Amino acid sequence: MAEDKRFPPEEQEQQEGKGRLSLHNLFYHNTFVLIFSFVVSVIAWFIMYQYSGESRTYMVYDVPITTLYSSEAEAEGLREFNKSYSTVDVEVSGNSLITSRLTAADFTATISVNPSSSKVTGNTLQRMSVPVRVVKNAAQADYEIVSVSPEEVTVEYDRYKEASFPIEQEITYSAGSGYYAAAPVLSEESVVISGPESSVNKISRVAVSRTLDTPLEESASFSASLKLYDQDNQEITNTGDLYLSSSLESVDVSITVMNRKTVPLTVSTLRQPSNFSSSRITIEPAQIDIAGAKEVLDEIQEIQLDTVVDFGRLDLGQENSFVSDITLPAGVRNLTNVGDNVVSQATVTVNLNGYQQVTVTVPEENIQTTNTPAGKEVELTTQTLDVSIIGPEAQVTNITGEMLSVVADLNNFGSRTGSVEVPVTVSISGSEADSCWVVGTYVVAVDLEEPETALAMTRTRTSTASRVEAAPQE
Repeated sequence: MAEDKRFPPEEQEQQEGKGRLSLHNLFYHNTFVLIFSFVVSVIAWFIMYQYSGESRTYMVYDVPITTLYSSEAEAEGLREFNKSYSTVDVEVSGNSLITSRLTAADFTATISVNPSSSKVTGNTLQRMSVPVRVVKNAAQADYEIVSVSPEEVTVEYDRYKEASFPIEQEITYSAGSGYYAAAPVLSEESVVISGPESSVNKISRVAVSRTLDTPLEESASFSASLKLYDQDNQEITNTGDLYLSSSLESVDVSITVMNRKTVPLTVSTLRQPSNFSSSRITIEPAQIDIAGAKEVLDEIQEIQLDTVVDFGRLDLGQENSFVSDITLPAGVRNLTNVGDNVVSQATVTVNLNGYQQVTVTVPEENIQTTNTPAGKEVELTTQTLDVSIIGPEAQVTNITGEMLSVVADLNNFGSRTGSVEVPVTVSISGSEADSCWVVGTYVVAVDLEEPETALAMTRTRTSTASRVEAAPQE
């Protein structure tokens, strides 16, 4: 260390000694000893007070309250839905070595619900004030319960009830031009509401509501909260105050949007004359609205009814009306309604006002057979055929049997022999009868025989005829 030139060596050594104070020397310093003794005595006093075992009071906070039900309450199905306090504070007195270590787990606090003091009506929550009872979990513990705060609590109770409600949809929306928006579909159909019987009884219905301001041109989906309504159709908003619980808080809503198109209904006919006016065939409804994917609707120009109108079965004496189902292609929806019902059928009417029916006789030469079976001999035994015809008076009254052609098709009679009845097709020729048609079905009698049998029968008939001619006249 550099020598300090201000002091002689002896004085410099004395100055350095003054700057140093050893721990040993502190205890010979009167002021330090006084302060140190005071601090030690205070600490000792606190330690002795804490662990001396002296009896004193102590607070234990937040002891949970358990609700007990009487047998009558359980029989009634009662349940507590709220109480003014859920915990109590317990003041105890005893040995501080014990009381200072107590916690809420060392006590049991209970209240008892007995409905005999208040009648359960189902119209409102019941309330009663009941005392709180606190006991030590360790009965032999060396301390006493001095007080409980609060000493009593107010309990709200009622019968417990669950009820299922259908979820109504009150979604306001519209579809854009040329589009159809289907009815909203909810992810859940019903909801279970539970809680006090008096609160659940206030609910009349459950619904979801939403207003979509923009017309829909594509499918939409969103979430909507459930709303509860009372008997006066007023929304119930204080569900928390009523202690109501719901299995659902909201539902997903989806609205399918499809293209829309109007198409006519048509009907197929059988044996309709070429000049019969199409205006005499009416369909009600004449057209329907349909919805579906654009590519599907582009292929549909009309909807053909299931029924086929057979002119050969029409009757002048009746109203010729037929009810037919309207069958749509897969993926296509019928939008035409009457009231709340979809129009699934159409009525076809054929107007025959001014038409007449006549019967004409077809001569033998106009009756023919076709498709004669191989190896068979055919003989037509029907000589003439009476046929009914309907048509305008100006035409039908001029039709003669020579204008009709009757053909019996034997294609399906190859295995038959003997006399058989064969259905025939009757047609009318000539433009002067192009608004007339044949009504009814007809058959002719035909003999089908093997060639040898046919030859023998011919010889028999010839022989019989010869004998008849040779017989002497009387």
